[in-house]
Amino acid sequence: MGAGIRLPFRSPDDPDIEDATDTISTDEEKIASIIRQYNLNQLFVAFTATPAPATLTLFGHPFDSYTEAEAISEGYIVDVASSIISFKTLYHLHCPVVPVPDQETEYPKGVVAKALKNVAFQDEGLIQYKAEVMLRIFEQDVAPLIGGRAKAMIVASSRVAGLRYFEIIREKLRERGAPYAALYAFSDFIHPETEQPVSEHAANGLNEGEQIEERFEQDDYRLLVVANKFQTGFDQPLLAGMFLDKPVTGRNAIQTVSRLNRCHPGKNGVIVVDFTNNAADIIKAFTKYRRGTPFTPDEPDSDLSIRLYHEILATEGFKENDISRMAELIATGNDARAQFMVNALRIRFLSAFTSMTARKNVVRLLARYARAYRFQTCFFSFPEQYGRCAIFAEYVGPQLIKQGPVSDLMKLVRATDVIKASVRYQGEVRNTGGTPLQRSSGRTGVAPPQTRVSVQDMIDEIQRTYAISDEEALFIKEVTREKMADDSIRETVHLHRNDRLFLDGTYRGQVNGKIQERYSDHGRFNELADVKYTDTGGIFDIMAMTVISTHLTEAA
Repeated sequence: MGAGIRLPFRSPDDPDIEDATDTISTDEEKIASIIRQYNLNQLFVAFTATPAPATLTLFGHPFDSYTEAEAISEGYIVDVASSIISFKTLYHLHCPVVPVPDQETEYPKGVVAKALKNVAFQDEGLIQYKAEVMLRIFEQDVAPLIGGRAKAMIVASSRVAGLRYFEIIREKLRERGAPYAALYAFSDFIHPETEQPVSEHAANGLNEGEQIEERFEQDDYRLLVVANKFQTGFDQPLLAGMFLDKPVTGRNAIQTVSRLNRCHPGKNGVIVVDFTNNAADIIKAFTKYRRGTPFTPDEPDSDLSIRLYHEILATEGFKENDISRMAELIATGNDARAQFMVNALRIRFLSAFTSMTARKNVVRLLARYARAYRFQTCFFSFPEQYGRCAIFAEYVGPQLIKQGPVSDLMKLVRATDVIKASVRYQGEVRNTGGTPLQRSSGRTGVAPPQTRVSVQDMIDEIQRTYAISDEEALFIKEVTREKMADDSIRETVHLHRNDRLFLDGTYRGQVNGKIQERYSDHGRFNELADVKYTDTGGIFDIMAMTVISTHLTEAA
C-alpha cells in the first residue's frame, strides 16, 4: 500500500464554502466575499536568508526575494564578510590512559573528536595567549570604531572555555585600568571540575529581573563572551568586532557573523578574527548565499519511506512483529518491558551482524528512515505500520550498538594533557567579490585555463605534502576514480565550465562532501577525523579539485 497525498488547503470549489456573491450588490462587497472564500488557500512564508534544501522542498521556491547583496548595496546592512583576519590554533595532545585494544565498548567518533578539541580549546595557557591577542586587536582596531563606542563578541567553544575567557579578560581589563568591562552570556551549567552550579545571573552580577542584553547596551560594557547563545537573532547595532574561537560552518557561520551586520550611524566596517583555521570556509559560506539561496526545490519522493521500510525488513535483523510490539510498548508507556525487548533485540542484532561496519550501516538505515518519514508526513499520509516503524527506529536504533558511558569517556579525556600549543598569524582572508558569470546553455565569458591531471599526479602531490600509507593511497585512488565516473558531477562541471568562482568555491565543497560520504560509508573514520584530510587545502580538497579539473579538461 503506497502513500496518500495530503491536501492541507481547502478548495474554493468545496461545497462547504457558500457562494454568496449572487446576493451582494456592491463591487466592494463582492470583492470582500471573494477574498473570504479564497483566504483559506493563502500561505505567506518569509524565508530566512539561509534556507536549507529541506525548507525549499517543503515550501517551494520563493516568488520574491531580497538578497543580502541587495541589502548591502542599498545600505540596510553592513557587509561583514569582506575579509577575515585568520589565526591558526596549533596544539599537541597526550593521553596517558590507553584503552584496552579491541574492547567491546566504543565511543561515537564525533563525541570523542569534540571532547578532545575542547581539551585544547579550554587549555589555560592557550586561552591566556589568545585573550591577550583579542584584547590588543580590540583596543587598536575595534574600540575606535563608531566614534569610540564599538563593542565586540567573543564566541567560545564551550561554556567552560567561555568562563575562563571571561575570568581572564576581566582580570586583564582590571590590570589595564580599562574604562569598560566584559560580560559572559551562557545557559546555566554544573562545572565538570568543581561540580558547582554556574549561573549567568551570578557570574555577571545582574540585578533581579535584569537581562544580560540590557546590561550590554550600557556604554561601559564593550566585550561580550558567548557560549551557545546570541549566535542567532541577537540585535546590537554597536557590535563591530567578532573573535571566533569556535568552528562555525555553512548557515551557522553566516548567522553567527551576521550579528555584526546591523547598521548604526558612523558604522562603516567591521572586524572579524578567526582562531579555528576556518576563515576561508566562512567566506565561502557567505559567497554561496549572498545572491539568494543556492538550492532549488525538489519534488518530495513519496516512495522513499516505503523503500527504506522494506530495506529495513530485508536486513532480516527485525521482523514486522518486532516493530509493532515495540511501538505498542512505547505507546502504553511500559518502559521496563520496552527496555527488556531492546536488550533482546540487541543480542539478536549483534549475533546477526558481526562486523562493526555492518552494524553501523543498519543503525544509519534506521536513522535515515526516521528522518525521511517525519519529513514526508508533511506531504503524504502512510499506512499505520510506517508510523510504527518510525517510532521503533527512533527508540531502538540508538541503543543497538552499546556505547561507552560518558563518564568513562570523560575519565580518558580529563587525563589528556596539552603538551604544546600556540597561535600563528595566517594573514587576512579576503572575499574577492566579483559578479559570477551568468549560467547559460552557450559559452559565455572566458573559459578557465585547462590543466591535464591524472590520479597518479594527485597521489604524488599528496605524498609530497602528507605522510600517507600505501593502503591510504589505494583508497584515495579508488574514491577519486569513482567520482570521476559520476555522471551528475560531470554534468554539473560541464554546465558551469565557465564559472570558475562557482567550481572552485561552492561546488568544490559539495564534491568534498560526496567524497567524505564515501569514506563514511566504508567506515574510514580515522581519515574523517584527521586534519590533513579535512583542512582547507587538505587531501579531500585535493581529491575534489582533481575530479573537477578532469571534467573541465573533458569539456574543453
